[in-house]
Amino acid sequence: MPVSPAVDADAMQALAASVFYYSRDGIMITSLDGNILAVNDAFSAITGYRADEVLGHNPRLLKSGRQGPAFYRAMWDAIMRDGHWQGEAWNRRKDGSDYAERISISTVPDAAGQPHHYVAVFADITTASQQRQLLEQRSNFDALTGLPNRLLLHERLSRAIARARADGGQVAAAFIDLDGFKAINDELGHAAGDQLLAIIAQRLQKALRMSDTLARFGGDEFVAVLPALQDELLLASLIGRLIDAAHQPVALAQRQVQLSASVGVAVFPRDGDSPEQLLSKADQAMYAAKRSGRNCARNSAPLAPERPA
Repeated sequence: MPVSPAVDADAMQALAASVFYYSRDGIMITSLDGNILAVNDAFSAITGYRADEVLGHNPRLLKSGRQGPAFYRAMWDAIMRDGHWQGEAWNRRKDGSDYAERISISTVPDAAGQPHHYVAVFADITTASQQRQLLEQRSNFDALTGLPNRLLLHERLSRAIARARADGGQVAAAFIDLDGFKAINDELGHAAGDQLLAIIAQRLQKALRMSDTLARFGGDEFVAVLPALQDELLLASLIGRLIDAAHQPVALAQRQVQLSASVGVAVFPRDGDSPEQLLSKADQAMYAAKRSGRNCARNSAPLAPERPA
């Protein structure tokens, strides 16, 4: 590192020590075998651990459990290969609360150029990380129902189509419209209407498999992505469960209300090979179902048998 000629070795050592002690970033020095050799005051301020509580211990005492083994393998692979690593992680304070950190870990060599110890420098970015997560939540999920919104629906439907294309499988998009919702919303008010939508959304979601996705498309319209379909019976069963869930009575504003559902279904690859095509076909089928009567589903043709592996 370039330094002024006026700075001798002793002065340089004093400068380095001042950085260690006065830095607002946490600093932790460990031996090659992972024992903590030194920490600064900022380390204690961020983690809640006094120096005497961590010296001689392994940094794993800070682990939050949010990162899996693959994360740490990749981190140490980079340190062994490049001599350094930087990224973001979640660790745990002494009081049990988790904190997000931006951390840089470097290998420090000895006079012969061989690895001697590690230095980790980290900053608490919990607030920024939480704000980022909140923004991601808002951009991908519907605020009223907590379901995926159109953006996330498109992403998940695209992934389901890609998987089905790769393994020769089939995936359905089911467009769900709640019959009679507008009349109840107009009569009881928007607050009651929002409550009704939230309740119906929960029931629809519970009617599906763990592998399925239910999204709010807008207003009183929902879309279910149904991957890994083997035959018409499975599809009919899932659609029937959706219709039954939507038709169950709901206690609302000191009265019982009951909706019905019109469902239109489109299937990859029969009805299209893109999210846009499937959603358009499912929307058309839903309107055909609505014209046929309440609690009705329309599917343009039977599912083709699954191709043999």
